[in-house]
Amino acid sequence: MRLTWPVYVFTAGIFFVFAMGVQFISLGKTAVVGLFLILTILYAWVAWIMVKRNAVLELHSYERCASCGDLTPSQGDYCMTCGSAQS
Repeated sequence: MRLTWPVYVFTAGIFFVFAMGVQFISLGKTAVVGLFLILTILYAWVAWIMVKRNAVLELHSYERCASCGDLTPSQGDYCMTCGSAQS
């Protein structure tokens, strides 16, 4: 599973809410720290859910190893599982 646009929108929303809270609302130091902690906890919760669902951002392609059949990054010279040379 890949990260989809709702995750990016949620992340952008978290940072937007924090920026708006700090920039345009006169918040005291305690309120800013509290808002930051709440948003950090929410973001960590979403990250935990995404990790639990095995949703990762794939930055490279994979290919099947000729020896063991497991998926390994295509830009590597050797299989990440068995260590055999990739063609």
